[in-house]
Amino acid sequence: MSDIVPLTQPDQAKTFEVNSANLGPVQVVHRDCPLCGRDNTDEPDNLYSYDVWTLKDCPSCTMTYIDRGPDYTKLFKELSWEHTTAVEEKRRADLRPLGYKASKLTRLRMHLLPRKQMPLMLEAWSNPGNVVDLGCGDGGQMDKLGPGFVPFGIEVSTALAKAADARFSVHGGACINAPTLDGLKAVGDEFFAAATLRSYLEHEMNPLAVLNELCRVLQPGGVAIVKVPNYGSWNRMVMGPKWCGFRYPDHLNYFTPTTLKKMAQKAGYAVHFGLTYTLPTSDNMYAVLKKERGKGAARGSCGGGGCGGGC
Repeated sequence: MSDIVPLTQPDQAKTFEVNSANLGPVQVVHRDCPLCGRDNTDEPDNLYSYDVWTLKDCPSCTMTYIDRGPDYTKLFKELSWEHTTAVEEKRRADLRPLGYKASKLTRLRMHLLPRKQMPLMLEAWSNPGNVVDLGCGDGGQMDKLGPGFVPFGIEVSTALAKAADARFSVHGGACINAPTLDGLKAVGDEFFAAATLRSYLEHEMNPLAVLNELCRVLQPGGVAIVKVPNYGSWNRMVMGPKWCGFRYPDHLNYFTPTTLKKMAQKAGYAVHFGLTYTLPTSDNMYAVLKKERGKGAARGSCGGGGCGGGC
């Protein structure tokens, strides 16, 4: 397993401390809009803000996001997925005690209808080769890769990265223990045929920078398969603050199909939505991002990826 010391925050941003009711003192950094870069400090807080975690609706590009994120250097231990999961489960149980218990006891319902599986989507959209799973956890999601696919991963949790590395090494792959942007920067150009971002991009402090760097390490024609919560879902509108897509402070970015497409195009991808990928009846949505040409060429063709044409 490769261990990488986390880089400092972008632009050497300074950390400051907030006192969370659920997590205690937390070192955080201010975030401008992750899509367009606008500073929305003076904009009203979104009504779904919780504790010290303030959500903002960017008036320039409609992106919804938490405007302060945990310091990357703390994610390795103090704010690991395992720790914040326990805290979040308690928040949800307190918010809707009966409904949450019923949901936990009836999770079998989630398997009654076919669910999209990343290995099958990879076989449908990608050529065989090296595949990287961003935020890979213990690597279990890569167990069913088809022949010719070699699993790699990047994971910030040290314990989970060790488990994933042991899993991947059997098939010739490896896991990097680092924040995703740092891990991608350690990889050579065009090393991967494909990438999977399953329930990852909503957690990322710098999603646009990650998509840019991922484009560099993807081969021409390579794809990134993305799954994120759908902030535009009808269930979010009905459930309000009880919506299952809210997770504080882990979910930093709240995408709709429109904002996800804007960000992907800005990073140089063509965006493909299948017929059932963005249904408003689902709490999650999928997208296939395809690198059709070098990122530099893509940006040169429209002055920054803002034309909306997938270049």
